[in-house]
Amino acid sequence: MSNDHTPPPEKKKWGDNLPFPRHWLYYIAAKIFILALLVYIALKWKGLL
Repeated sequence: MSNDHTPPPEKKKWGDNLPFPRHWLYYIAAKIFILALLVYIALKWKGLL
C-alpha cells in the first residue's frame, strides 16, 4: 500500500458532456419537442388523433 493521499477525481457537471454545454436548457427543450413531435406524427399516422 502506498501512503500517497491523492485527492479524488473532480466530478464534472453532467452538462459538460453535452454537445453545447452552455445551452443545456435549450438542448433538453429540443429533445422534448422532437419526442412530442414524433408521438404526434405516430398517432396521426395510426389514425388515433
